[in-house]
Amino acid sequence: MKRNSLILGVATLAALGSLAGFNFGCGKPAAPTRSVIALPSERTSFAEVSDQLDPGGNFYLYLGTAQWLEHLSTTVEQWRTTLTALPALPPDKAADVNQAFDAVNRLIQDSGVQDLSGVGLSSVEVEKGMFHNKMFLHHYPKTGNGFLWKLSGRPPHPLTGLDLLPANTALAVFTDLDLPLTWKVLQDEISKAGYPQADDFLQNLPAQFEQRTQLKWEAMLKSLGGEYGFALTLNEANPITLPLPTGALTIPEPGLFVVLKVNDDLLFDRIDEALKANPQTIKADQAGLKLRTMPVPLPLIGTLRPSAASSGGYLFIASSDALVKEALAVKSGKSPGLTSTAEFKRLAKLMPDQGNGFSYMGASFGKILFQIQQQALSGPLAQGGNGPAQAKLIQSLFNSQPAFAYTVTATAADGVLSTGNGSQSFANLALLPAVAVPAMMSAIAIPNFVKARTTAQKNACINNLRQLDAAENQWALENNKKTGAPCTANDLKPYLKLVNGQMPKCPQDGSYSIHAVGEAPTCSIADHQLP
Repeated sequence: MKRNSLILGVATLAALGSLAGFNFGCGKPAAPTRSVIALPSERTSFAEVSDQLDPGGNFYLYLGTAQWLEHLSTTVEQWRTTLTALPALPPDKAADVNQAFDAVNRLIQDSGVQDLSGVGLSSVEVEKGMFHNKMFLHHYPKTGNGFLWKLSGRPPHPLTGLDLLPANTALAVFTDLDLPLTWKVLQDEISKAGYPQADDFLQNLPAQFEQRTQLKWEAMLKSLGGEYGFALTLNEANPITLPLPTGALTIPEPGLFVVLKVNDDLLFDRIDEALKANPQTIKADQAGLKLRTMPVPLPLIGTLRPSAASSGGYLFIASSDALVKEALAVKSGKSPGLTSTAEFKRLAKLMPDQGNGFSYMGASFGKILFQIQQQALSGPLAQGGNGPAQAKLIQSLFNSQPAFAYTVTATAADGVLSTGNGSQSFANLALLPAVAVPAMMSAIAIPNFVKARTTAQKNACINNLRQLDAAENQWALENNKKTGAPCTANDLKPYLKLVNGQMPKCPQDGSYSIHAVGEAPTCSIADHQLP
């Protein structure tokens, strides 16, 4: 009987073991089988987006947006139904809500945002402290007909704006923009939205522009070439001091110019006509250059000689004529520009040489931002009651070194690709809000909460002292006690509002002392005293 029970028990264990994946034999265990789940076939843009990204880095993200953007209008309608069904919503407000939702739905349809089928991000560290970042916004071919996909205008082209940047350029942004299309979109969307004031403003804007500038609105739009940019230079040879709320900051002398690609001299000629009335205007016309300068005799920071120039299909508005001449010298090859510097060459590795726009921030500009950031985070925080520990915590959440970046954006038949090299990875940018915001809130709010609580307790204690002092004066008056007469806590109890028969207590556990008539009561905590 016992033998049969033993055999039965072993057999049972073997059966359970096989179900659990254990092997009770002496031979080689059988290879485990892998379950395959048949997923429903569904079209996504993963393949198209991933083809544009770089794997193997510290950050890689794909977000398929087709499903939820496809039904965005339906979701908006559900919100409309919910809001307009609120019982407390007056009829006139309901009409406003419906009008707003109509405008949102039109923007969704006209903008082409629902054509966005996927978003991809990747970051790879190509060398110590520098990341190669890509971001791709995808739409399927033959879609992307909304205005959001068209405002950048023409196909990618050589980045000729780089040819205008002096070697000491610290910050620059150039972009394509179809301004006539932008104007038409504004007119159409505001007109459809049904807001008379906004519609009237846009309708009157061309007339106001023509009245003030003596230029035809349509002629001005046709004059623009669809490319715009600005650049900030820093002259290390001429440092200046900037007065800031957190203290003075010494930086290289800045220079600024704005550039517009133009089809003719319409805008420059109008500026030239307006400056003729000023005898201080300096006129300089050379081969391929028309330059007008207005010296400023005021004692301002740095050199300021506002200038307008026309050359090579560009209109320049600059802080000085020297800056215009330097940009043109770079363009003609007579002076080395930004692209010849070691810093730009490093940032230009693996970067496209064509696009619809670019942005550049050199380490020199990043250094200034870093210095301002450090002053702003240390000064006000340390002086505002948070203390150096909290200030140090907040500083640690931001860049620990000056930032730098170079990014090129290009349109394609299936989306928009942004490629860049810089000091920041998308991983840092994605995690910073999740970590920095709560930490900053804690670092700022907790010390301020403690400080507010301490102040409230002090005010409550002083209020108790006022009650004790008033009770002592009333006791002395009713009992004909003169100044200097001794007084005790028991003497004051009949004149106080007691809580459970107890005298008022200091919220911070200080102890009260009742003195002779004419002398105010005191608390053992030094700053808890009657004035």
